[in-house]
Amino acid sequence: MFYRINLQCLPAVRLADSVVIEPPYVHRRRKADEYIVYLIKKGVMYLEENGSAVTLQPGDMYVLDPRYTHVGMKASWCEYFYVHFRHPDIIPVEEEKEKGIRKLLLENRQSSIQSDIFSYDKCEEPSLYLPKSYHIHDYSSLVKVTELLNEAVERNTTQLENYKVLLACKVLEAFVEISRSYVTAETVAYVEKQPRSYRNVQELLNYLNREYAGEITGQSLEKEFGGNFDYMNRTFKKMTGQTIFKYLNRVRINHAKALILNSPWKMSRIGESVGFPDEYYFSRVFKKYTGKSPTEYAREGLNGRKI
Repeated sequence: MFYRINLQCLPAVRLADSVVIEPPYVHRRRKADEYIVYLIKKGVMYLEENGSAVTLQPGDMYVLDPRYTHVGMKASWCEYFYVHFRHPDIIPVEEEKEKGIRKLLLENRQSSIQSDIFSYDKCEEPSLYLPKSYHIHDYSSLVKVTELLNEAVERNTTQLENYKVLLACKVLEAFVEISRSYVTAETVAYVEKQPRSYRNVQELLNYLNREYAGEITGQSLEKEFGGNFDYMNRTFKKMTGQTIFKYLNRVRINHAKALILNSPWKMSRIGESVGFPDEYYFSRVFKKYTGKSPTEYAREGLNGRKI
């Protein structure tokens, strides 16, 4: 089960803190009027929600739903974070729709990897899908979520102006990290079932996004990935809709556009910094992808025209 959260609105966070419980304490029976998220740090917690037993251990995250009654099942020692929040646009996505949501999340990950980091497009992603129950397997993700929740707790105790806004931002960031961790785990499981060629394309996309400024040739890619370039290129185009070097050039031009508008560098240096050591070739490729020369693009940007 997931909760779809509208990212255009911040959650209203009433409480965010960590606590240690120990026997003989047991959670009292209640039906809250808000969502409650638990993240277990140490120990174990025994709950029942809506008649179903829930055992939470270190690394487990769980969302208690205000539609259901929950109660502690037995006393135990446990240290955990808790976040009590409301949200104006949060919708439970029931279990029968989980398969479709997983497919959507995998598609969103692929789309995000290939997106233009300088565009406004991804600034308006409508929703976050937070799993109801999830064990954070990856240690680095668990550390990030823990750090974010610690910062959230600190924001809630500062009580300076706008502290609840900063608190909500940290909580939402923690939710995003939890969702990312979930999607990464699902992606790994999915990729392991796919042909090796699929995994190669994912690795190649990450490589091009990271190493775009370097000298990248068909020969260097063969050496890096241990395969025939023509085969890699055909597979890449089949899965992404564009050739390797078309994608690479698009990444390079996007970075160049940002540098043109935000740096004092000459065009030759900008071209070299994004992987085009030849200024003439840089200008030609830039115009092919944008319809303008680098100089025209800079002039229109300085004049405030839409580019």
